[in-house]
Amino acid sequence: MEALDAVVDAFSGSRWPFGLLIYLIIGWVLIRPRGGIGTQLISVLGWPIEITQRFAGATGLPYWFILPNFLVFGAFTFAPLFMNVGFSFTEGQSILFDERPYAGTENFQRLLAETNIDTGIENREDDKFLRAVADTLIFVVFQVPIMIFFALCTALALNRNIWGRGFWRSVYFYPVMLSPVVVAYLWVLILKRQGALSLTLMQWGWIDEPIQWLQDPSWTMFWSVFVYTWAHLGFYMLILLAGLQAIPKDLYEAAEMDGTSPWRQLRRITLPLLMPTLLVVMVLSLIKAFQAFEELYALQVRWISVVAYIFETSGLRGNPTAHGLGIAAVASLLIAVGLMIMSLAQVLLTGRGQK
Repeated sequence: MEALDAVVDAFSGSRWPFGLLIYLIIGWVLIRPRGGIGTQLISVLGWPIEITQRFAGATGLPYWFILPNFLVFGAFTFAPLFMNVGFSFTEGQSILFDERPYAGTENFQRLLAETNIDTGIENREDDKFLRAVADTLIFVVFQVPIMIFFALCTALALNRNIWGRGFWRSVYFYPVMLSPVVVAYLWVLILKRQGALSLTLMQWGWIDEPIQWLQDPSWTMFWSVFVYTWAHLGFYMLILLAGLQAIPKDLYEAAEMDGTSPWRQLRRITLPLLMPTLLVVMVLSLIKAFQAFEELYALQVRWISVVAYIFETSGLRGNPTAHGLGIAAVASLLIAVGLMIMSLAQVLLTGRGQK
């Protein structure tokens, strides 16, 4: 009785019971449920879904469920993309399009032309942009193959029946759950001039004086690749591990019965059947490497990535300039087009190789 009194007190003076009654009556009238009392009650409670299914059909109903996700995806992905295109053809510091006059291709000229169209002197912006692209390409050329190689080796090792397999999977995936800034600052403590690495090597007698690993031109790219690979290795390892577990075990058992060596099994069974998953990892790692920013920004490496160039040129860091937002928008569009071409080429080449 006390529980009933508590419920009555909670709804006393509220319109919720009346609204719920109206909701049930509308559902009862619209769908006219059949069957037992329990079946009818469930049907009435879910009458919006019943009505939607009648109009959309069994095959169209899933699309109504994923419609909210599409709306969110469009709002945070496609809308910024179209806004970026608009920024590239307008000029000014404002982010409101009614305050940005149309500029045509002037932002493209400000980024790539040899002469600055505003001052008439030599344009330095193209050199900065091309240098950022060159440094990013060097980073990608080394980072992506290294990432894929070690992710594949790790997935192959953790797919075997080893002791503590679940624990080691968690260990390798743990850096992915950390914030990129946290990962970077952890490595800064190791790689700074008076960090753990320099002090340890000096104690061992391998170096005579401490080294600023992240600022030394001989080491900055190496440690950029190393830290970024360490931070994201677990993600691609998990994808490859799922692909390995999808390969039927019967194939390996038949190969062992025929006396096939493990190396031949890897080349003839594992890699061909894993190729679709490897293609996904290649494309994702390629795009992610071009978008590398958080870890590199927090590490304060000496070279500037493409994303860092766009970030600084747009005025998000430092003082905004009159045409910085438009130039940054043009640079991002050029990089996006380049990534699309490289991804399509990678897919086509891999498809031909499979055939």
